[in-house]
Amino acid sequence: MFEKVVLRRSDNGLPLSVGEIAEALLFYQNVHLILDHSTLAILVRQIGMPHFLRLLSKPNVSAVYCEESLATSTENISNKYYHKFVAMTLAGNQEAGALKSRKKRIEFILNREGYNRRQSKRLAESFCRRVPLKKLSDDYFIAGGVINAVNSDIVDSNFVHEAMRRAVAGLSGKVIVPADFQFEIISSQPTFQIITNFDFDALNVDLKAKDPSHEDLTPAHLANVILEASTDTVLAAHYGGEFYTSNTSSDLIQLRHKGLLKRIGIEKNELGEFNEIVINDAPSVREALNSGVKSFDEFLVILDKSQKFRDWVQGVNPDEKIVREYMNSINSEAWINRTDSKILRYILGSGVTYVEPVIGGALSVLDSLFSDKIFQGWRPSHFVDNRLKPFLGEK
Repeated sequence: MFEKVVLRRSDNGLPLSVGEIAEALLFYQNVHLILDHSTLAILVRQIGMPHFLRLLSKPNVSAVYCEESLATSTENISNKYYHKFVAMTLAGNQEAGALKSRKKRIEFILNREGYNRRQSKRLAESFCRRVPLKKLSDDYFIAGGVINAVNSDIVDSNFVHEAMRRAVAGLSGKVIVPADFQFEIISSQPTFQIITNFDFDALNVDLKAKDPSHEDLTPAHLANVILEASTDTVLAAHYGGEFYTSNTSSDLIQLRHKGLLKRIGIEKNELGEFNEIVINDAPSVREALNSGVKSFDEFLVILDKSQKFRDWVQGVNPDEKIVREYMNSINSEAWINRTDSKILRYILGSGVTYVEPVIGGALSVLDSLFSDKIFQGWRPSHFVDNRLKPFLGEK
């Protein structure tokens, strides 16, 4: 349990944050990051590139850089909209000129985040040495690339309809998904058309009432949800084990491939319960770091002291709940520290007396040494109460 996790997206679909990575590091033995240019920029902004490189140097942390942006392009031809799934790479801009290599593109990101040219060059070189570049659009993750994979998914009309219904239900707020909801993709690869009866104008009015800066959503935006879910499916199958991505994408993967992400869904719930029940009077690790209340440097100090805790987490039976096992460890400790330790002392004392009553007077010394060995062993509550909770503080 909690042996390895692959992280790609936050629950809400945004790029990974340092808080989510930190939380994974605290519970999982090994953490693998799937980075793109937006995630890299966010992490550099949150903790700085030197700290991020320090994190990547840890033996239990690895990463891959997939810099392509996945999108759904739209072209209007004679008042008919034709869509196409694409994978794009930043080619440059007027200020920076052409960016013909990965290193140059990373330098560009670092420049925008405040590093000067010399710093950006040095840090980009270090990043490129540590993190391999892989393309989503070529054959590395799947033959034909992820665009070919999603084009196969959209021919399943039942999947498309239910996937889009769920996606709309997750976005719509006050707008109710109609009972006769229609969303159909007519594929003529590599392009496709969308037929839908959903009122996107009403949806956008509702979303902008909550956030005036919210971008208008279109049918192409919803189609892109399928593109992201198909990509996550390919990546999850490639890496195996636990895969962490957006809630929407996870839902569509479960719809399309039941059971593929079942384990990670269980473990995400386990972490939620642990934060709610065990760390109930303190913010979660994610909240503490993302809010800026705690720094990444402070977290690394806690992380360096967490190996026993992570070993314990990994040793929890996959068929048991981590909170239950944690509570059992506390209850057994309290049980030992109360009357039951006296029973064992009595047994030990009787045994010694039975062998040689004369040495019974030395029992108190032996008892102290022996019981310290047995009853004062490490327990997960030692780390939580003495390290983690003081670090997190109170809500």
